[in-house]
Amino acid sequence: MPDLYSSYTDLAAHEVEGVSYERRSVPVASATWCSIAIHGGGIEAGSGEMARYVAAGKMAHYEFAGIKATGNFDLHVTSTNFDEPICQGIVFNARRCLSFHGYTGAAGVPETSLGGLDTDTAARIGDALTRAGFRVVTAAQEINGNDLDNIANKTLLGAGVQLEMSNALRASFFPGGDLSRTMRDSGQRTPTFYAYANAVLSAYNNQGMVSQGSINVSRWTTIPWASPDLDIVAAMGTDKLAVGGPHFLHLAGRVQDTNNCYLARIACNTDQTLTLTLRKRVSGTESLLATASNTVGLVHAAGRMFWVRFQITGSTLRARIWQDGTAEPPDWAVTTTDTSLTAAGAIGTRSILSSANTNTLPVVASYDGFQQLTPQRMTVTRSVNGIVKTHGPGAPVQLAQPAIVAL
Repeated sequence: MPDLYSSYTDLAAHEVEGVSYERRSVPVASATWCSIAIHGGGIEAGSGEMARYVAAGKMAHYEFAGIKATGNFDLHVTSTNFDEPICQGIVFNARRCLSFHGYTGAAGVPETSLGGLDTDTAARIGDALTRAGFRVVTAAQEINGNDLDNIANKTLLGAGVQLEMSNALRASFFPGGDLSRTMRDSGQRTPTFYAYANAVLSAYNNQGMVSQGSINVSRWTTIPWASPDLDIVAAMGTDKLAVGGPHFLHLAGRVQDTNNCYLARIACNTDQTLTLTLRKRVSGTESLLATASNTVGLVHAAGRMFWVRFQITGSTLRARIWQDGTAEPPDWAVTTTDTSLTAAGAIGTRSILSSANTNTLPVVASYDGFQQLTPQRMTVTRSVNGIVKTHGPGAPVQLAQPAIVAL
């Protein structure tokens, strides 16, 4: 069925705000993610409630909610034509967007059709939902969210995630399957609602930011890892261009302590180039093992993120790098061998500013999507507040609170 209105602008010229619809938004200082529902209220019932709960002080939130007694679907404006300015302002300034929707789906089948151009985040969410027992399918073309004009893809990365939740799934979020406004406004939710939201949030909770208020001081975030072999990946970047001297961002493995470990390091240089190296620290002395021969085309910019994958197997160390929003390259950028450190140890990150750096401080280092790819059961102790959480094979690993922290 075609939309009654061609855009929000068209809708606003014919409908009365506060009578037919409401616009709800909650900005969150320093948030880099947003959670939106442009078909909330009675349009696609349950989508707004899920988007609101997932945001909950962690992400910027927006909802366009139909509040008519009947006929709310008349307020549906397709994602590629949604030009409401508050929503645009929120999404345009976010790195990642979760856009919650509803669709009919097969009768009685609770499922999520995942789409959007942010395929890395969509894959993490899909894995988390599947592990939590939810059915996830690849979205059909008409609801796959892959159009560049889709509001979810208007982020700083030019990509977002679209979660299309079937009618049966959304009904399972409320007691008795009741999607009425009275039930939704009552605040009552089923355990299924919270299980779904928490699974989605697990893709968000493995990010962190480190505020660096001084030069030449290392900030570490580490967790135990029971095997000497490891395969870790994370996106990383800084909020400023490097001035005077580089910003150094690392993945760390076989960490016995901060003086004994292996490192895959990005140097964000003052000419905006990037240098990827493999390094070791032994008895507090750091030395270079190998340098990637080709990082041409990778340009550092404030807020731009780059993925690094770091693998150690036996005596072989290797790493690769690629820009967030692009495909992981098939080949390793740098490989070497070393036998200085052979025992299992922690995994994690290290952030440090060059002693020559003259940036106005602090410089904030961001890490996103930290994950240990090797299948293994593990217990993770978060160094921030001491909570112990157990992650299954391939699960994202939370290293830091999703907020600015000085470690």
